[in-house]
Amino acid sequence: MTTTNKRVLWVNPSFLDYRIPLYTEMLKECDGAFFLIYSKKRIPDRCHQRVIKELGNNALFLKNEKPINIGRKTEFANGWITIPFPKGLYKMICNVRPDLLIAEGFFQFTPWAVIYAFLHRKPLLIAYERTAHTERNCPLWRRLYRQFIGLFVSGYVVNGQLTKEYLMTQGVKEKNIFTGAMCADSEGLAAKVTALQHEEIDRIRSSIFRDKSSGITFLFVGRMISLKGIDYLIKGWNKHIAIHSEDQLLLVGDGPELNNYKQLAMGVPSVIFAGEVDYTEIHKYYAVSDVFVIPTLEDNWSLVIPEAMACGLPIACSIYNGCHPELVHLDVNGITFDPLNESSVIEALEYFHHINLKAFGEASKKIENEYNPENTARNIIKAVKYYL
Repeated sequence: MTTTNKRVLWVNPSFLDYRIPLYTEMLKECDGAFFLIYSKKRIPDRCHQRVIKELGNNALFLKNEKPINIGRKTEFANGWITIPFPKGLYKMICNVRPDLLIAEGFFQFTPWAVIYAFLHRKPLLIAYERTAHTERNCPLWRRLYRQFIGLFVSGYVVNGQLTKEYLMTQGVKEKNIFTGAMCADSEGLAAKVTALQHEEIDRIRSSIFRDKSSGITFLFVGRMISLKGIDYLIKGWNKHIAIHSEDQLLLVGDGPELNNYKQLAMGVPSVIFAGEVDYTEIHKYYAVSDVFVIPTLEDNWSLVIPEAMACGLPIACSIYNGCHPELVHLDVNGITFDPLNESSVIEALEYFHHINLKAFGEASKKIENEYNPENTARNIIKAVKYYL
């Protein structure tokens, strides 16, 4: 980064594995002047250990935090609220002496970043992911609060076009919104798939599927919860196999709705439930599948999509997934569908019987590569340079 000695601080209370390669790239782009503050209690220990390894002393964490949840937790957005009590956070921000701050969303640790930015006259960016669809039930008080915080915000780094469009409806100027700020930790996953030999893939396939099939294997990876729309996919699948009886639907994941979905698919041997699979083994399921399908009813920018694309899979994506404008290109690497419309589900499944699966898979790889950690960090740095 040409802004020599400028210190960039990202304040993010919690994150998972996929964020760490981005933070590593940010450290490189900032010539070592990138810092991260987070809550040690909110992230898995594996993430804590990994980010310390990657960022060293530039990874700063709160040890004592006691967030309080208000309202009943739900799978959908805006159903409840977590009020943080991050003891020592402001002092930690002051010790970094940032020239620019990036805060995650409008709440959680963001008010402390706002105070610092206001008192010290420093630019503040908000990293934001929501879309008009995920915010369709956003209460008035939340919108008013966000508008208030927005008075102190210089700009926004967002995942994609749908988030940009939503922020513009909330009064944010287009020039202050920078897209391309989301990526998946997919490089290692794709490398594992590439490393598998044909014989090993055959062994994996025989261990998962009861019978050999000449049809298309559709894969879903995610939690078995109502938000993911699995029941709509299964209902559409039951009609799909009346025509394509050789096809298979492989569902990977665990959750409170798993038994209900098994009941719904009872008597349909082409639906295979793999249950919970450790992340170290998940590449094997991408390797034995032909198409990735996600019928979600609400997602900001679902990371399993770029993961599947990096592994060379065409995509069938719900229109309620905020990543589809960037990642799913009709007649190039996949198709979008409405999971609430059974005909749309059936048409999407049928679609893959009339395209070149291998060519679509290669197109997925190329598209996903634009959203790798290196490119994402460069997109964010564009916003950083704009305000410094």
